[in-house]
Amino acid sequence: MHPVGRLGGLLVGLGLFVGCGGPEPREPAPSGAEALETVESAVYEAPDSLLGLVGSYTRYWPPAAAGELTSMTLTGTEYVDRVEGSYVRTVSRVCPIYGCNTETGGFWALPNNPAVGALIVFKDLAGAERDYYAITQIQRSTVTGNITGIVLVKGGSVSPVPFTMTRVGF
Repeated sequence: MHPVGRLGGLLVGLGLFVGCGGPEPREPAPSGAEALETVESAVYEAPDSLLGLVGSYTRYWPPAAAGELTSMTLTGTEYVDRVEGSYVRTVSRVCPIYGCNTETGGFWALPNNPAVGALIVFKDLAGAERDYYAITQIQRSTVTGNITGIVLVKGGSVSPVPFTMTRVGF
């Protein structure tokens, strides 16, 4: 037999031997240990409730085109049927002065609008609607229950592209 054939057989046998033990036993995560998230928390679900939405988010994928949302911080009150409050957000735009791509105002979000499903509406400081986004999916922390990821689609777009916002901090 050729020496490479023996080595290949040895490696295959070793690989089978190492893989026979099954999954490693795992201890449950301690209470409040957000850093020890499990794979189960990476599952996206329908936005039946928006409890845990308040917080800071940054855009993950795909990158923002001109004028699109890149980050947002939502503060306010979470009710069973809605979330409302104020926001500070940045949009992707070229700015000659620092901060000209930052917007503030009020927002409200519904988990189950009968016409369009879950959505979030952003208003400027005068109360005029800036824009709105359909919330197609959310991801929750298995430890805290807070929303850790949110998939948005900009409303009124000619060719809407879903994008993911990921919670920053907990």
